Amino acid sequence: MEINEIQAKYKYLIINSNNNEHHIVKTERDVSDLLQNNYNISLSHMYIRRNLTNIEEYILQDGILIQNLW
Repeated sequence: MEINEIQAKYKYLIINSNNNEHHIVKTERDVSDLLQNNYNISLSHMYIRRNLTNIEEYILQDGILIQNLW
């Protein structure tokens, strides 16, 4: 797998700082769905897209860290 394929497939890192669970997902919608289904946290995919425009930005919500990998 080439680096471009990896960067396209694995885009967002989600870490639960309470129990050290972590996930890597592809899209903002996947992040939003995972947060809603696993942690009962409601963040829209557009909020995630607007607030994670580069790798230096992150969202911390109820001990869940969300960051753009690339």
